[in-house]
Amino acid sequence: MLMIFMVGCASIKVSTDYDRKADFSKYKTFNFSKEVDKVTLNDLNRRRLKDAISKEMQAKGFQISTTPDVLVNAFVKGKTKYSATANTFYNGGMYYRGFGSSSTYVDVNKSIEGTLFIDLIDVQEKKMIWEGVAEGLVNPRTETREDKINSVVAMIFKNFPQ
Repeated sequence: MLMIFMVGCASIKVSTDYDRKADFSKYKTFNFSKEVDKVTLNDLNRRRLKDAISKEMQAKGFQISTTPDVLVNAFVKGKTKYSATANTFYNGGMYYRGFGSSSTYVDVNKSIEGTLFIDLIDVQEKKMIWEGVAEGLVNPRTETREDKINSVVAMIFKNFPQ
């Protein structure tokens, strides 16, 4: 299962886009789409993600509602990347003349590049009005996951139009 979140804020690329014609001042309430409950995360991290998004939405003046103006959709994509480094060690000082021996060790590193998408959809018009995207490396360390989720979501909402 894909674990989230990205390592060190410096390695995260964040981008946002929005409908320039949308009047964001008319949106006051939000709730989550059913798709958020299907995000490829374990239940604990899915709740952390929803909590972080709720916190940011409320900081922008939105209130959660059963009849929202805006639906929040979120999803995560990840892909495994491998890199290899070969190190050769020479034993004996005369290897270049055919004497001595050498050993080559290959270090293979596995990492996951994750992308988090957060979309806001105008419920009445049924169209996306805003999207935030964060791309970076996934952090497997459990003790920092909640902080990273909060940090990444805050970074995404930093340039939210108001």
